[in-house]
Amino acid sequence: MQQGVILLGHGSRQAAANHEIFQLAEQVKARGDNALYETCFLQFGEPSLPTAIHKLVAAGAKRIIIVPLLLTVGTHIQFELPRLIQEQQGHYPEVTFVLAPHLGADDRIAEIVVDRIKQGSES
Repeated sequence: MQQGVILLGHGSRQAAANHEIFQLAEQVKARGDNALYETCFLQFGEPSLPTAIHKLVAAGAKRIIIVPLLLTVGTHIQFELPRLIQEQQGHYPEVTFVLAPHLGADDRIAEIVVDRIKQGSES
């Protein structure tokens, strides 16, 4: 079964911020498997989640994992994303949608923060 992965950023009105999400997505894809990948945004950026889902389904994805590139649980994780996914499930009943955990408080992120503190101390 062809699997799709959506890397979902919040989105920003600033193109440079959205560009960083695309950069991160390229890094993830380079480490990934044979899945189909799309990058999209909840708001203030394009493409949107429905557009990314449509592209993956058109490419043959039957299972789509949505990975929110968000640090904390909030309205988007608790309410908006489940609602959007349920809405898309209605459009694509033949597709299995999986909402992966958000980034959250993870030791690997803590390591990055410690590294940034060191970088700040050196300047």
